[in-house]
Amino acid sequence: MSKYYTVIYTDFGDSCDGYARVHGTYKTKEIAKRELKHDVNFYRRANDYPEVKYEGDGAVAGDREHSCQWQILEVEV
Repeated sequence: MSKYYTVIYTDFGDSCDGYARVHGTYKTKEIAKRELKHDVNFYRRANDYPEVKYEGDGAVAGDREHSCQWQILEVEV
């Protein structure tokens, strides 16, 4: 079996369904973390959110009304 690292994100807010989506699957955790940070920064700039909270293998950006949460999941195939 091989390990892969999948970056998922979940949008929260009025017009969101609250389901997680797959951003991508990567061969190493370092690549997954880099891609997660890249997507977080894109989301933050696009929505004008000044703060991002990174915790462990995830992140949260947004405010009380609208936000997005990212996570890295380890999967074996």
